[in-house]
Amino acid sequence: MNAPEPRAPTGAPGPTTVPAPPAPSADRAAPRSGRAGRAGWWTVTVLAFATALLTARYLTLDPETYLDQQRAVYLAHRLPLTLHVGGGVLAILLGPWQFLPRLRARRPGLHRLTGRLYLLAVLAAGTGGLLLAPSGLVGPVAPIGFTALAVLLLLSSALAWRAALRRDLARHRAWAVRSFALILAAATLRIWLPVMDLAGVPFEQAYATAAWTCWLINLVLAEHLIARIPGPAPRRRPGDPGPAAAV
Repeated sequence: MNAPEPRAPTGAPGPTTVPAPPAPSADRAAPRSGRAGRAGWWTVTVLAFATALLTARYLTLDPETYLDQQRAVYLAHRLPLTLHVGGGVLAILLGPWQFLPRLRARRPGLHRLTGRLYLLAVLAAGTGGLLLAPSGLVGPVAPIGFTALAVLLLLSSALAWRAALRRDLARHRAWAVRSFALILAAATLRIWLPVMDLAGVPFEQAYATAAWTCWLINLVLAEHLIARIPGPAPRRRPGDPGPAAAV
């Protein structure tokens, strides 16, 4: 008669598979993040279109549309003014559409075309701004601020283009966000000045601070947004453990 095989103790641990812990918080955050992103896009787009409508009137070259303090300067620099305003209007209108993921995925050719048009518009706006800035009001504080804005706009746009040529999408997106944030300084400027006027700040003081705050505020917000953009997923090597690991 064969002896029965010994049984393993019921309390002995055996090999188990531990599933990856669930992440309900991430699942819940995704819809909220999507809604916040859409709301932010619409807010920026409305501001961009409103700013374009307000500034496009300068393209009529009608002296009555110019600021009283700047009328003589604009009349003496009509070509730089046209470059600056025309390029800025086109760039601020094109910019929001560059950040639509579905448009980039479904129409990559259109994304590249509008991106090139945006770069040409930025080149015109930045060049015109550099030519106008030395003759600006409240020197030297405001002219230096607007010169810095024009230089950073041209530099960030060139770096975005360079990263796109190298297929470095993460850097391309980061520099594109910075570039458009600097273009949106036109909108921030037109918010800052009325707010300062309501606060009783003299025009010269408000204008001098606006020459810096209009783009510094935008860059701070841009860096916050860039930090939240998810990077490319890391590549898994053969043999790497998946989301579940045997213990």
